Amino acid sequence: MNIFPENVSTYGQEIDNLFWLIFAFVAIAFVISLFVLLYPLIKYNRKAAPKAEYITGEKRKHFKWVVVALVLLLGSDFVILYCEHDAWGQIESVPAKADVKVGIIARQWNWIFVYPGPDGILNTADDVIVDDMNSSLHVPINKNVVFELRSQDVIHSFFLANARFKQDVLPGRTVVRWFNLTKEGKYDISCTQICGVLHSKMRNFVMVESEDKYKHYIDSLYTANGRKTAMK
Repeated sequence: MNIFPENVSTYGQEIDNLFWLIFAFVAIAFVISLFVLLYPLIKYNRKAAPKAEYITGEKRKHFKWVVVALVLLLGSDFVILYCEHDAWGQIESVPAKADVKVGIIARQWNWIFVYPGPDGILNTADDVIVDDMNSSLHVPINKNVVFELRSQDVIHSFFLANARFKQDVLPGRTVVRWFNLTKEGKYDISCTQICGVLHSKMRNFVMVESEDKYKHYIDSLYTANGRKTAMK
């Protein structure tokens, strides 16, 4: 049984695997800590407890446990760092081939989507802007979607749970990221950084569609903006 939302991205499973690895280490540390806390309470009751003494931890028999704990902690950290390298490398290394480019702008309190105009180049005069509280980001299935994240006001955080993607969006900075979504459907986009009184209402969607449906949507944007379609 999977406790997470359905994964629809190419790198989502690696993020899930990384979560369970970290969870395993934390669970082991929790059990050990609980044992260390409860064992003396059970073993040394009022009758069996020796006289209390002040321990500075400088003696070898005491200090060795500090070293053991440190080695175990560092060992688990190195294992996690090694295992996460490929996952984060995929997310942060933008593919050389971008099938689709789009701009995503955060603003109190919705996400604004910017599509390249007929020239196919983002951030030019013919860009098409979709600015609506309930709008959706339309992307084609099984394509590398490269997007630029920006904020108009405060710190936001772009979270697409079904893609296992989360990225803070900072004023004055453009962050370039990507995903490739593998199943058609409608998925929530939310903000996970408290950004004002209507933070909880900052919800939009991503629509993953067949290439034909995606092209039809883009054509409709061009038509609505009085531009001749350039999609073939």
